[in-house]
Amino acid sequence: MSANSDQKSIVTRSYPLPPLPPDRMYVDDEIVNGGNPGSLMFTEDSDPFDTYGYRLKSVIFNGRTAFQNVLIADSYNFGRVLVLDGAIQSSEDDESLYHEMLVQPAMLRHPDPKDVLIIGGGEGASLREVLVHGSVKSATMVDLDGEVVQLCRQYLGSWHCGAFDDPRAHLVIADGKKFVEEDDKKYDVIIIDVVDMLDNGPAQALYTKQFYELLKLRVRDGGIVVVQGMEFSFLDDKGHAAVMRTLRTVFSEVHSYSTLIPSFLSAWGFLTASDWFAPQDWPAEAIDRAIKTKLGNKYLSHLTGDYLRSRFSLCKETQFLLSLGGPILEDGVEFVPPPFIDDTDPDIMVFPVDPLA
Repeated sequence: MSANSDQKSIVTRSYPLPPLPPDRMYVDDEIVNGGNPGSLMFTEDSDPFDTYGYRLKSVIFNGRTAFQNVLIADSYNFGRVLVLDGAIQSSEDDESLYHEMLVQPAMLRHPDPKDVLIIGGGEGASLREVLVHGSVKSATMVDLDGEVVQLCRQYLGSWHCGAFDDPRAHLVIADGKKFVEEDDKKYDVIIIDVVDMLDNGPAQALYTKQFYELLKLRVRDGGIVVVQGMEFSFLDDKGHAAVMRTLRTVFSEVHSYSTLIPSFLSAWGFLTASDWFAPQDWPAEAIDRAIKTKLGNKYLSHLTGDYLRSRFSLCKETQFLLSLGGPILEDGVEFVPPPFIDDTDPDIMVFPVDPLA
């Protein structure tokens, strides 16, 4: 059978496949199954040095709103993807990991979240993760780009799962900072899910000390703020560290956590900010109890008590980098990241090495 045939080949295996639960099924990779990957490519060039190519099956939408370029396409490796201004924002195959990590730690830790504010989150997936909590009475989502929200409602149904139609959901198309300035409501949990680049553009106003001071006025006593924290590892820490330092000028308890998001090709950071929540005082057993009580044991695809606790543990080099001083983010002040830090250790070691010397 030719590689270009529309009929899929049958893959023969010499071993039996283990049985799956009722909500799972086996699906062979299309290329393994005789498909043709074609030549349609999307290239992400948000990094100043490297570019990354994603092979696409088809383009669902490609155009520009009043604010940004938008691409929605079906990819081979990550399912459907949402791309804004040339950078992947979300993918069908791993968005559940990103959105569980962003939303659920704060929602699970708060004893009784009733009113939730989401700034950004155009796909509706953060809204979905909030509204699965029965305690929630209102979830307000504020996004600047109504055209993107409409495209997501139309083409990203598996992201929002109908959350926009929940009567507890309130969609506001507005500038997030302006909304917070003019709003007089208090919230139990506030989720910041906006674009991730500190490029001194308009979105940076949602990462500044002045914005976080506004958020603190909108958080009830015992409330929690959570912020998506950009690429975050010991090789890519400057943006995350600046956000952490800035949050600490406003909140007394600020904590970083991270996970690898495959479609982002990077470890990704998140931060919780409050005046009371310390992750080290939240044992895995208590997290599992909260999951069982609030969501049951079937809803979440990724989070468990042990897994979430581990995400707050950072490697030695990352802890060192976060311990350093540096600039905070302020309105009207250009963000100039600190220089890189290099080791002074010699390239050649003399063995045997005395580690205590």
